[in-house]
Amino acid sequence: MKHAFLITAHSNWKQLKLLLKQIDFPDHDIYVHIDAKAKNYPKAELEAVTQYSKVRIYLNFKVYWGGYTLTLAELQLFKEASNNGPYDYYHMMSGADLLLVNNKEFDSFFEKNQGKEFIEFKDEQNEHDPEIKRRTKLYHFLQNYRRRFRIQWINNIFIFFERCSLLLQLILHVNRVKNLDWQIKLGSEWASVTNDFVIRMLQEEPKISKLFRWTNCSDELLIQTIAFNCGFMNRMYHNPNGADNLRFIDWVRSKNGSPHIFTIADKELLEDATAGALIARKFSLDKDSEIINYILKKTGNK
Repeated sequence: MKHAFLITAHSNWKQLKLLLKQIDFPDHDIYVHIDAKAKNYPKAELEAVTQYSKVRIYLNFKVYWGGYTLTLAELQLFKEASNNGPYDYYHMMSGADLLLVNNKEFDSFFEKNQGKEFIEFKDEQNEHDPEIKRRTKLYHFLQNYRRRFRIQWINNIFIFFERCSLLLQLILHVNRVKNLDWQIKLGSEWASVTNDFVIRMLQEEPKISKLFRWTNCSDELLIQTIAFNCGFMNRMYHNPNGADNLRFIDWVRSKNGSPHIFTIADKELLEDATAGALIARKFSLDKDSEIINYILKKTGNK
């Protein structure tokens, strides 16, 4: 069984190298999109860090939080991996992730559940949060500027004009998806999907572009919308012990829209999480290297 690991990253190269070494294994290939804004990234070191896995690196897009550029970067990784495949599974990850199990256990799980799609849906939030519907209903023209600058007052100017634009659209009853024949679904962008899924998603790329180009945080809508509208719901994996996408992410202790960063104090929590998760995020080598070293040792990587 062949696996493609698709990773989005923008910094923390030493930590990224540890992740690449962790997932280095026969029949594992790695595709990394590095934010084109990144400077002085060690391309040669990243490509040479593995023994078994081929590492391919791309810098196609300047990625901005909440913008369509992140969706474009993810689609690029799916496309590049598909062109070099096929693979049995494609795993969307970030550079702040780690496997919670060793590579043999990881591969064995997918062999036992071959053909399933590992995707998390947030149906309750999608149904009751009006902001989710506004993501696609309205045009978010300034989506790439709200967190673009280091000086916050400049960001605030763009946030103000974005809100004015959205308010005007609400007054004018703008609805750019009123004739859409898809239902929009919400969930985590981090997923593990089959080759069949990736092929169908890439076939829908023109429609995806039209739908999500002006959508806020479209990365949280893409995979779920494809799964629901393109005939994959009967292949969903339903996890009795955790999230359906096999990820362990602590949003309870989140700050500023970012998940909790695990520390060594979370060691037992992460050990318990392996009952229903194979991948965890978020980790930071700068904040706590001890938990990262512990997990790498536990999963067979020192």
